[in-house]
Amino acid sequence: MNSEALENIYEMLDQIEGRLLGLEKTAEYDVDPHVAVQLLFRDLHNLKSALSMQGEELCAKLIHQAESCLDALRSGKGDIRSDWVELLLEVIDEVKANIEGQEESASLELSGRLEEMLGKWLHNEVEQTREINFPLEPDEALAVKKAVSAGLTLYTVEKIVSDEMTIEKIHDLPVFEAIAEAGQKIACRLVSVPGSGSVLTVVFATEKTREDLSLILFDPFYPVTGSKSLDTSPEKSKKEIQACKTGTVPFATDDNLAHILIVDDETVSLMLLQYFLMPYGRIDTSQDGNDALGKYAQALGGDNQYDIIFLDIMIPGMTGSGVLEEIRAQEGKAGIIPGHGVKIVMVSSLRDYSMISSSFQKQGDAYLVKPINGQVVDKTMATLGFQKILLPFLTNDGDDSSR
Repeated sequence: MNSEALENIYEMLDQIEGRLLGLEKTAEYDVDPHVAVQLLFRDLHNLKSALSMQGEELCAKLIHQAESCLDALRSGKGDIRSDWVELLLEVIDEVKANIEGQEESASLELSGRLEEMLGKWLHNEVEQTREINFPLEPDEALAVKKAVSAGLTLYTVEKIVSDEMTIEKIHDLPVFEAIAEAGQKIACRLVSVPGSGSVLTVVFATEKTREDLSLILFDPFYPVTGSKSLDTSPEKSKKEIQACKTGTVPFATDDNLAHILIVDDETVSLMLLQYFLMPYGRIDTSQDGNDALGKYAQALGGDNQYDIIFLDIMIPGMTGSGVLEEIRAQEGKAGIIPGHGVKIVMVSSLRDYSMISSSFQKQGDAYLVKPINGQVVDKTMATLGFQKILLPFLTNDGDDSSR
């Protein structure tokens, strides 16, 4: 190995070692530790290439395994709280020892430990999420609220950029074209770790699924769970749900609003759907298929007929699928043209695609899989043409970001 290449590799090793040793100091710069992971991933990738070019295949293999572990971390599979930093420091020491030609080698043992750690991480089913870790401007906070109220999902993208990149230049990056295709940009920040590099974070809202986004975005992206500059604690929601249970939160009673029937024998699921659907209209509930069909038949043809039904498949009495078939049959007898009857959203705790297909064949309008959240309900209601009247998220007590 020539002296210039060797010097370059040692510089890379020292930079990686310094970044690993200083990982705990990221808090001093108010930097998310995941930012350091992004930069480490880039550094390991560059080191692997340099080692391969110099024929250091054993070292390159070790660094490649370390790079795979960092890729798992940045993709949300790995456990950032584990002892991975100590293991990677041992790997860096081993690479230095191999380059220096030391006889004793722990490469095989370290390779096995890296493989074991990666294997555990790749079987980790917990999806990693992010908090918006920078203060939002008032217009950005309002945009977040409007997006959530419209049933959109918030994501954050993290992208490594060059040290020379400035906030004025970032909008020329291809990632912004991808985000424009995916949805609506909410906010972006460029975080620089002194002496280390920069990471661009972009928050955007979209109605696309994660699968669709993966075909558009080629940088790591994560669901947003909260924000430092907005009160996203669940306390207010808990109080409102409790108020709903005790009857102190009134349902909308405007005759122009939707008449909704929720059919579910699970009390918690029924209560949550009831809470999510309050902004859309007047709600009746049922926990039995036969009872639900009776309520529908009684309302059919009158001034109080249902506009939409959320129908759990696994319920006592007649099954949800049976209720769906019977409702469509009764609509046919009443002369209602197919497609112009009550909207029916089938609900199940099982992602059974044959059941989903069967529901649509029986003229169901949508299919939701439990657990259901408010954003999914809002998106479904908007797709089916229902307007949300009450927006609790936009009237958060003490929040003046929309002024």
